[in-house]
Amino acid sequence: LGMEVYGYDPYISVDAAWNLNRGVVHCVNLNDLLRKCDYVTLHVPMTPATRDTLNEKTLDSCKDGVRVLNFARGELVNNQAMLAALESGKVSCYLTDFPAPELLGVPGVICTPHLGASTPESEENCALMAAQQLRDYLEQGVIRNSVNYPAFDLPKTAPCRLCILHENDGADLGGMVRVLLEDCGIVDTHRNERGGVAYTVVDLEHRPIDQASESLRELQGVLRLRCL
Repeated sequence: LGMEVYGYDPYISVDAAWNLNRGVVHCVNLNDLLRKCDYVTLHVPMTPATRDTLNEKTLDSCKDGVRVLNFARGELVNNQAMLAALESGKVSCYLTDFPAPELLGVPGVICTPHLGASTPESEENCALMAAQQLRDYLEQGVIRNSVNYPAFDLPKTAPCRLCILHENDGADLGGMVRVLLEDCGIVDTHRNERGGVAYTVVDLEHRPIDQASESLRELQGVLRLRCL
């Protein structure tokens, strides 16, 4: 942006220093940087040592009319000290994506959401999606966006659906089919795998009798069975 850039990092390594742009002026302490800069932007983690990095004392060291950008962590700036600095004119503008209640609507403060996707509309849509996905799993055996189950997203093709979660290599799938063929009538079968877990879905003309379901549960490697 054509600016003169000053930087301060008390923990900078030799390797990191070699990778710095030659146009960056290295400041030996924070106050040295604050006295020189018209814009101050923070890029540090929040730790006990960095909490309130910008407080009443450090803000007082800034140039009059400084603009502060904080997109790292809200706790790096003491909000009460910042509000006082804004009121006095020491700080002309504070931009942050940690919109604490006391900052909202204050002249000179521009707040944006730290997670840009978290709008009221997206939160509502996410809740609806989560409810829909849970309903589809409970009613259809459909699995979407799971962190540990294999994905499966096909509608039922018969009145009954058997959902079997089993070990990927340990389950006796042939035994499952033989039990089902006795009196249920297989219409369609699907199997997806993820890591050491497999998910087998069987659509049936008739619901298995209790004895058949118990036989399936006792097969080697079967972890869970549901009949929908």
